[in-house]
Amino acid sequence: MTTQRDGGPADVAGQVQRLASLWRAVTSRPMHPAGCTCMGHFLIPALNPRDMEADILDYMRGRYAAEGLDALVALLDIREAEREADTPLVPFRTWLLRLPESGLAVATLERFVTDLADTLESFGADSRPSGSGSGIICT
Repeated sequence: MTTQRDGGPADVAGQVQRLASLWRAVTSRPMHPAGCTCMGHFLIPALNPRDMEADILDYMRGRYAAEGLDALVALLDIREAEREADTPLVPFRTWLLRLPESGLAVATLERFVTDLADTLESFGADSRPSGSGSGIICT
């Protein structure tokens, strides 16, 4: 995903809208072929979106912590606390759409949006050579 580094809030809002659409696309199609046993049972053809969100954001949080990007670490810590709370969770897509109102600096938000878009785009069939699968590598 290409972002304009000198873009303003309207640009970021559009990028976040695209992220929300990418998330919907990624979670709406099966991630594993029928019969895949990597999830422990051959009848489970897709990942749980909540687990997928947690895995992606946990990885990104570690990266941001190592780079000293404290504002992004705090953002992801808040989301993790929401996931672990014993209350209904705002869907990830809704959370993404609310990011422009999070109070993060535009450059910081653009970094997160770009990183997450790159990750979500890597799940698409068009990001790999033809015939190489759905984007999830089964082990």
